[in-house]
Amino acid sequence: MKAFRYTALGPDGRRLRGVSYAPGAAALRDRLVEARLHPLTIQPTLLQQRGGLRLTDAEAARFGRDLAQLMTSGMALAQALALLETRETPRMSAIAREVRQRLIAGEPLSRALEAADGGPARFLQALARGGEASGRQSEVLAAGARSLAAADQLKKRLITLCLYPAFVILVALGSIAIYAYAVLPSLEPAFEGMGGDIPAQTQAVLTFGVIVRVLLPILAAATGGLAVAMTLFAPVRRSAGDGVARLLMRGKRSPLRDFVFANLAARLAVMLHAGVPLAPAWRLAREPVSISSLGRALAAQDERLMEGVRLSEVLRRIPACPPDLIHYVLMGEHSGQVSAALNDGAALLGARAQEAIERLLSVLTPLVIIVVGAMVGLITMMVFQGLLAVGDAVAS
Repeated sequence: MKAFRYTALGPDGRRLRGVSYAPGAAALRDRLVEARLHPLTIQPTLLQQRGGLRLTDAEAARFGRDLAQLMTSGMALAQALALLETRETPRMSAIAREVRQRLIAGEPLSRALEAADGGPARFLQALARGGEASGRQSEVLAAGARSLAAADQLKKRLITLCLYPAFVILVALGSIAIYAYAVLPSLEPAFEGMGGDIPAQTQAVLTFGVIVRVLLPILAAATGGLAVAMTLFAPVRRSAGDGVARLLMRGKRSPLRDFVFANLAARLAVMLHAGVPLAPAWRLAREPVSISSLGRALAAQDERLMEGVRLSEVLRRIPACPPDLIHYVLMGEHSGQVSAALNDGAALLGARAQEAIERLLSVLTPLVIIVVGAMVGLITMMVFQGLLAVGDAVAS
């Protein structure tokens, strides 16, 4: 599916402009004609997504919630999708249209939802498979939509917490770059001819400026090249993301690990509450995990669950699994309320991940400010020491 900008004449002769998604320009032209519009121009947008249409957590939550609400009211699935097609954004409308066309062609909802791409879309597909297995499609979609909405809120909260320290770090790098490119080069002629009379600290600052001016363009080019490669090539993007994720999941109290397992527990709770057996519910819940190393570790437990091994024992075999989640599941198995225990564990891990990020940033942000202020002050002091040395040499 590609995005196109189009201009068309409406039945009343007015020009209409918009963005729509279609396999090609010819398909979009036919669709506009069917809508009693006369297409004038159809041009692809500049930045095209590769592969399918991606869904964010918020979009997937809204899509699943609206679809469940319409199905609960008694509306047929194809009719509900047709209604969503007219009321959503162009990209969401394209997804609803493609899903409806696949349904009409005879595919089940779980297969039809493969029109969308990304982790949230895979979760919707897993929800649809769970609903098909249990016969409670609308209930499963509604519960999954709530889980997606909660995950989206937590993710947005964590991103918001990271914005300020990221801004401070960028300002720090900018300050160093200004000193290296603007301040120090203008002072270097004043120290020429002094030889060994320049204070060692001042010479160190001047050398530091030269090193920064040499390395900064190289680092900027490398960063830009990596960003372009990650944008254009999915394998590079997956490898980079997986490497960063493995690094961040180390440690006993990794916020990323808590966040990932909180989402896994919430998805598994939705499946079990809908009546899906544990083994298929596990497969459906683990499918949206995008970290390849963790995904392989989770998939390795499928056969053990099929053999009747308890969930708590399975979680113990996963090295990255938080002990608190194992404890909650064990208590749920003894009480016969595993889905409720999974929900409680997900809430605990999500809150702990947010608290850990808040604590880290509460220390990191003032620390970065202090370090930047100290660096700027130290560099300024060393430069003035050199200028004073120049003044003394001239006076003598």
